[in-house]
Amino acid sequence: MITSMNQFKEDQLVMCGQVVDYVTENKAAVAVSEVAGEQAAEIAALYEQVQGARGGTAKRTQELTEDAKTARTTLLELLPALLGPLSRIAARLQDNDLLASVTLTSKQLRKLRPLAFIGVVQAVLDSAARPAVVPELAKQGLQPATLQPLRDALAAFTVAAPAPRKTINQRVVAGAALEDLLDELMDEMRQLDEDMKAFKLLNKELYKGYRQARKLVTTGGNGATEA
Repeated sequence: MITSMNQFKEDQLVMCGQVVDYVTENKAAVAVSEVAGEQAAEIAALYEQVQGARGGTAKRTQELTEDAKTARTTLLELLPALLGPLSRIAARLQDNDLLASVTLTSKQLRKLRPLAFIGVVQAVLDSAARPAVVPELAKQGLQPATLQPLRDALAAFTVAAPAPRKTINQRVVAGAALEDLLDELMDEMRQLDEDMKAFKLLNKELYKGYRQARKLVTTGGNGATEA
């Protein structure tokens, strides 16, 4: 049984509780942004799940299955072979939208969470399938069939990767490690951070209160810090 975490994680969980209390108390004001309201409700539900898991059996589980890791590695290895030609094609076609969508570094790709990674790779493959782009790729020796390994790897990764939003609940059932569950909750919290930025324009006082609730109050007495 794992019923405790290291102190930093404990402080993070306390902060999550502060945020849940704040967005719940200000539910109507937050709901002015439909996206922020939905994310806040999602975090409140996930917070309750993580709290409920504190007394449950815990074990470490991998975020991605081995199949997903293999597919992701394949995509990271093969994508540059498509991104390079596409950037050249974008320059020839003077297509700034295409150029923006394919100007990606390996470092940027590796940092992406599973859902974002799937979206980015799919967007690149969709760009490669555009009528104006297909013949240009052919000039560089890349036929549609040549790109099949990329499509196969993306399909494999999409199936094997954990589904967004459902991950915490599935892992609670599986008895995942409490600290791993909190990491998932913090990822959702950071998404709410981005949604709440709209309130700099919509409701400055609400945003100021959110940022105050979002601060991590360390039990060691060092004050409040960002988490």
